[in-house]
Amino acid sequence: MEKTFPKFKAAAVQAAPVFLDLGATVEKTCTIIEEAAGNGAQLVAFPEAFIPGYPWWIWLGDPVYGMPFYGRLYKNAVEIPGPAVRKISEAAKKTGTYVSVSATELEGGSLYLTQLWFNPNGDLMGKHRKMKPSSAERYIWGDGNGSMMPVFDTKIGRLGGLECAEHVNPLNVIAMNSLNEQVHVAAWPAFKCDIGPLFGEEVNVIVTKNYAIATQTFTLMATQIISDEMINIMCINDEQKARLHQGGGCAQIISPAGAVISNLVPDNQEGIVYADIDLEMIMFFKYAYDFAGQYSNPSLSLNFNQNPQSPVRKIGKANDLSLSYNQLQDE
Repeated sequence: MEKTFPKFKAAAVQAAPVFLDLGATVEKTCTIIEEAAGNGAQLVAFPEAFIPGYPWWIWLGDPVYGMPFYGRLYKNAVEIPGPAVRKISEAAKKTGTYVSVSATELEGGSLYLTQLWFNPNGDLMGKHRKMKPSSAERYIWGDGNGSMMPVFDTKIGRLGGLECAEHVNPLNVIAMNSLNEQVHVAAWPAFKCDIGPLFGEEVNVIVTKNYAIATQTFTLMATQIISDEMINIMCINDEQKARLHQGGGCAQIISPAGAVISNLVPDNQEGIVYADIDLEMIMFFKYAYDFAGQYSNPSLSLNFNQNPQSPVRKIGKANDLSLSYNQLQDE
């Protein structure tokens, strides 16, 4: 039988978190999911580190200045499983949507930047951890690995995502392309911090459009905005206030041709952008090039290790050396 391709409406979010407040940001996340679903979206994409906010302090001062903020972030990080994940799961199921939301995750004693993926049944399909946090982000988050770089085969297509500067790394791009991704969530922070070209709106839009073209995907660029609340919390002097500015949103949805196909929201306002996705369009771009397929050449190759990797490999099981009060009295 002739193959058919899904058509659906997608949504990319442009918003600020309730900064360093896990409970309130999760509630806001669920409200946005309901709004997007009410407008017909079947996939809702959130910005980088939306829960409970991007750690802008790493660009504003030295590590000692940042330690109190790190403590607040740690206390408000997402644990899996946990109440935050359960609430988002419930919202996905209630609205019948696929959801991609980026959060600071606490596992063991360390923090990671993690994209969580939910299906319309409320299942946590899986997660992607940022492979290598960028520059000063390494004060905050540990590394991901290839076992957490998934593409999900769903009723609306093959869904995947990356976060921020991961889109610049050509190894990430070809790895995701090898998984036959069709719809991509590009999660970004805001672009209103004066730290040179790293967070310039223009360069990051170019990077995201290049990703859509290079991987032949529909790409949902979801971005935060910086709120006055965030500036007041983090900026303790005039120099810092001169570097961190309100706004910086740039949410848009991009076709495999690199064209913006969604509405746009002013850069200093919260909102949701929408676009109708027709996956049939992708096959015409595969006709031109598929860099992990027919347009590849064995002279250039990539080793993509998707095995789980851990810095500590535990062998066997430790002895239980504990003794209860009653056991001690019997000695």
